[in-house]
Amino acid sequence: MIFSKKIRFWVRFLTTLIGKKQKIVFFGLILGVFFYFFIPNVIKYLPKPGRTLKIGILGQYQVNEIPTEILKDISFGLTALSEKGEPEPSLAESWTIHDDGNTYIFKISEKNLFWHDGKEFQIQDINYNFKDIEFSFSDGSLTFRLKEPFSPFLNILSKPLFRKGLIGLGSYKVKKITKSGKFVSSIYLTPVNNRSLPNKLYRFYNNEGDLKTGFNLGEINIINNIFNLDNLYLGRNAKFEKHIMSNAYVGVFLNTGSPPFSNKSSRQALAYAIQKESLPLRALGPIDPDSWAYNPDIKPYKEDLEHSRELLKNEETNFKDLKIIISTMLQFEKMAEIVKKNWEKLGIKAEIQIVSAVPENFDVLIIAREIPSDPDQYYFWHSIQPGNLSNFKNPRIDKLLEDGRKIPDKEERKSVYFDFQRYLIEESPVIFLTHPVVFEVTRN
Repeated sequence: MIFSKKIRFWVRFLTTLIGKKQKIVFFGLILGVFFYFFIPNVIKYLPKPGRTLKIGILGQYQVNEIPTEILKDISFGLTALSEKGEPEPSLAESWTIHDDGNTYIFKISEKNLFWHDGKEFQIQDINYNFKDIEFSFSDGSLTFRLKEPFSPFLNILSKPLFRKGLIGLGSYKVKKITKSGKFVSSIYLTPVNNRSLPNKLYRFYNNEGDLKTGFNLGEINIINNIFNLDNLYLGRNAKFEKHIMSNAYVGVFLNTGSPPFSNKSSRQALAYAIQKESLPLRALGPIDPDSWAYNPDIKPYKEDLEHSRELLKNEETNFKDLKIIISTMLQFEKMAEIVKKNWEKLGIKAEIQIVSAVPENFDVLIIAREIPSDPDQYYFWHSIQPGNLSNFKNPRIDKLLEDGRKIPDKEERKSVYFDFQRYLIEESPVIFLTHPVVFEVTRN
């Protein structure tokens, strides 16, 4: 009885309420139907919060030294580079070369192009701050006048253009830069127009150990081009891909400024003693095998202990009385062990020394070196250049390097660099081992 009385009470109460508030109840029902059927369809068209890729970068960089892989997201240059390192149109629609390589004229399109701060792009905004190069503007054209021919010039113009504050023209803009002292600690990029693109947060680490710790702690979820997976906690949501960097090589640099490495036959003997055929991808020379200037017919220096011994017989230096110090970085320690064991077959004593940076003085140095997109190797092998780690001096190679950067014709340059590779390998200031195997690690 009590239960039925309660039911009657609530029925009468609701009937009275509905009678007095008919409009409100009716409106509420309509609103409820609307939310039930239409809101889910509306939500799916609303902009979703962008996901953020957190990418780890190894190395210390100031703002004016930010890696090209980041800069290319923010802006672009007059030219772009193909996979073979050849210049292609980018901001410049086309170009012509005059006066035997002293003058470059670029046709520039200014239509519908804006800087990230909203300012419309004008041809006068282009300023690479080159020294000793004159440039002028006229009728949508930009002219550079060089004091002397410089063949890599078109490749240099692929460097992205900016206005002050890293304001660029690309698909991403800089949202925030944080620094630790004078070095960049992080860069946060957001898409300019295409909201389907992810945000990108780059964090910088001093060494590989800190980089891996950052991944393990969740500070980053992407690592590109790391040499090994040691001390990385991958877990179920992480995956990695292995690939070979053809635009870099691992080499055994011999200090040609001091004996016994000052003698060509000694250097060749050391080269023939190393077993290289089991390495992932042999590096034969200093130029990317995908480059248009790569010479595939250079001497491979396959393992030949008998020939090594024959070369050493004719040398005044007795390697058995020496101990060679092999300097290398931690990631190449296994490679150094292979070299050490191979040389021990000739009775050569060697000791491995782990270093954190390239030492000023060394006997032998095993490191990786990145290969530039243009075949110009002047900085790395000319006798007066600081990039010449082996202290190598050779007038013939100096002349080839000087000529190679002055000849505008591609086929003539190719012939010069074919000779350069052939003579450099014959001299053996460095023993080319392999293109490095690296890993790309990602975590969802």
